[in-house]
Formats: sequence, structure tokens, C-alpha cells
Amino acid sequence: METIGLVLVLAGLGVLVAAIVALRRLRQELVATEAEAKALADHVDALPPELAGLGSGARHVITVELLNLFELAHKESALTRPLTALTPRLLRDVVHRKLVGRVRESLSAAGVEADVRVHRVG
Repeated sequence: METIGLVLVLAGLGVLVAAIVALRRLRQELVATEAEAKALADHVDALPPELAGLGSGARHVITVELLNLFELAHKESALTRPLTALTPRLLRDVVHRKLVGRVRESLSAAGVEADVRVHRVG
């Protein structure tokens, strides 16, 4: 009985190792495919996937890329400088949310009805 249990445990470990190897291989393929897709999209000057569906019809989309994100954050608070080094992505998200709120308020004050969203690209 102990032999059967040992064989089953070894077989389970073998399947686990095979699954880990397959997962690593798939992740490597995914990274390579994403890089290839980005290169092709850059080559044909394609819209990012988040905006690709918006290109048809009579709708127009205005995009804004924030180039001095961390400078804006540093103007808001002195505590953002150390956070930039520790959690840049979190700080980026907070600044984006604040700026989206300001844009919404500004557009509403001007009587503009708009759907203001943040899209992650690349």
C-alpha cells in the first residue's frame, strides 16, 4: 500500500514539474508574441487595442499623453518624491485619477458632455 502511495506522489510531482515547464514556455511565447505585435502595430501606426474599436463611424476621439506626470505629482505634495522611487505605478494611477477628475469638472463647467477615461497603452 505504501508503494502505491509513493508512486502516486512521485507521479503527481512529475505532472507538477511538467506543468511548471509548460507554463514557463507559454509565458516566454507570450512575451515574444506581445513584442512582435507591438512592433507590427508601431510599424503600421495602429491604434492601441483599447481605442481600436472607437475608430469606426462618425465619432472623434481626442487623446492626451501626460509627459510630465511625476513633476505634476511633486507639485501636489512633498511626500510624492520618495513614493516615486518606491511605487511609481501607484503614483501614476493616483495622478491620472486626479487629472481625470479635474478634466471632467472643467468640461462640465463649460457645458460639455464627455466620457473621460484613462486607457493603458504599451
